[in-house]
Amino acid sequence: MQRFLRPFRQLRWKLTFSFALTSLVAFLLVVILIPGVYLLLVGTHISGFLLGNLRPQADQGVPYLAEASTDVGPLVTWLRITNTTIIPGQDPFHFHPISLTVTDTQGNVLASTGPQPLTPGLPASPQLSAQSRASLQAVLHNPQARAGEVTQEPGNMLVAIVPMLDHGGHIQGALILKINLSPTQVLVSYFLYITFFGGSAILALTMLIGIVFGYLIARGLTRRLKRLSEAANRWSSGDFSATAIDTSQDELGQLTRQFNQMAAQLQNLLAARQQLATLEERNRLARDLHDSVKQQIFAISMQIAATRILLSRDVEAAGERLNKTEKLVQQAQQELTSLIRELRPVALEGKGLVAALRELLPQWSQQNEIVANLHVGEFQALPVTVEEALFRVVQEALSNIARHSQASLVQITLNVTGETISLSVQDNGQGFDLTHLEHRGVGLHSMQERMKALGGDLKLESAPGEGTQIVAHCARLGVDHSTEIGKENGESIWQIQSPL
Repeated sequence: MQRFLRPFRQLRWKLTFSFALTSLVAFLLVVILIPGVYLLLVGTHISGFLLGNLRPQADQGVPYLAEASTDVGPLVTWLRITNTTIIPGQDPFHFHPISLTVTDTQGNVLASTGPQPLTPGLPASPQLSAQSRASLQAVLHNPQARAGEVTQEPGNMLVAIVPMLDHGGHIQGALILKINLSPTQVLVSYFLYITFFGGSAILALTMLIGIVFGYLIARGLTRRLKRLSEAANRWSSGDFSATAIDTSQDELGQLTRQFNQMAAQLQNLLAARQQLATLEERNRLARDLHDSVKQQIFAISMQIAATRILLSRDVEAAGERLNKTEKLVQQAQQELTSLIRELRPVALEGKGLVAALRELLPQWSQQNEIVANLHVGEFQALPVTVEEALFRVVQEALSNIARHSQASLVQITLNVTGETISLSVQDNGQGFDLTHLEHRGVGLHSMQERMKALGGDLKLESAPGEGTQIVAHCARLGVDHSTEIGKENGESIWQIQSPL
C-alpha cells in the first residue's frame, strides 16, 4: 500500500488530479450547457424560426401564383416540392408538416398539399381556427402584418402565414404552413429548463468546491514555502545554521532538504575559504618581503662587503659606502612599516609609477655601477594594484641583473596600447641558456604570478652572450580577483583568489 500511494504524495500528482477533476467538471458543464443554451434560444424563438424558413419559399412561389388563373398545375407541383424542403433536416423540434397551402387575395384556397390538405376552391377561413382566420385576414389586408403571423391551434399545432408579394410589393396571396409539434417538444422544453437552471446550480457548486479545495491546498503550500523563505532569508544574511523543516515526500519537501544540505556545505566552504584567505595573505606578504626587504638587505650586504675592503685602503670611500648602507637600512625599515600597514610601496607614496621609477633607477645605478635608462611611451593613469605590480617586477628584474648578469646597460620601456600596458626590462649582460633553467626562482615566479593576477603574463628571453629581456603585460585597469565571503565583527572578510 505504501508503494502504491508513494507517487500520489508527490506535488505534481496532487496538482495533476486537481486539474483533471476541474477539467472533467468543466467538460461536463460545457457538454450540457452548450446544447441547452442553443435549444433554449431556438425554443423561445419558434415563430421566427418558422417565418424565417417560410418567407423565401413564398417569394419563390409568386411566379407560379400569377399563372394559377390559367393553369394551376405548376403551382401544385411547386407546392409539393416545397413541402418536402421547407423544414430543414436538422430541425431540433422534429416538426411534422400537416399541410402547405396557397390562397389568393380573397383567402380562397388555390392549391394545398400534405397529409391533411385544405380543400381547393373553397375559402380557407372555415378550415382554420378562429385565431388563424384572424391572422390570415391580417396578413392579406394589414400592411403592418406583412412580416407574417404564427398562431397556435388546439392539438399542439402551429399555423404560420406569410404574404406572397410581387416585385412591386403588392400582395398576390398567402402561403399557409400548418405543422404538428411532436411530443418531444415538451420533453425538449423540460430539458432546456432543467439544463439551464440545473447547469447553473452545478456550476455554482463546482466553483464553491474549487474555491474551498483551492484555498486548503494553497494554504498548505503557502505555509511550507513560507518556512523555506524564512530559512533562505537567514541564509542570505550569512546564518547558514538555519534549517527549513518539511517532512513531506513530494518535490517541495525534497527541495527543502536539498537546500538544507546546500546551507551546510556553504557553511563548511565559508570556513575553508576563510582559512584559504589567511594562507593567501601569508603568501602575499612572503612575496612582498622577498621583492622589497630581501632585495634591500642583499644590497646592504654587498655595500658592507665593499666597505670592509675599502676600510684598509680608502677610509673616505668606505664612509660613503656606509652612508649608502644607512640609506638602504632606512628604506628597508620604511618598507617593513609599509607592509605592516598594508599600504602601497614606500617608493610609490605620493608619486606615480613613472616618478617612482625615475627615482629608483639613479639610486640603483649608483649602487651597482650599471647604467639604467627609462623610456616611457604613451602613458595613462593606472590603478594602484597595477602600479604596485609593475614596480615590483622592475625591482625584482633589477635585483637579478645586479646579481647575475654582469651587464653594463639596462633599458626599461613602459608603454600603454589600448587597454593593455607593457613593460620591458632588457640588459646587455652575459645571458644564459633557457633550456638549462631547471626551475624558476621565487622572484621570477612572483613576477609572473603578479601579471597573471592582472589578466596578463610575463615572458623571459635570453641566450648566452646576448643578454636577457623580461617582457610583462597586463590589463591597464587590472582585474579584481577578490571576493567578499563574509563578515566578522562588522568588517568584511575577503578571499583573494590571485593576490598581488
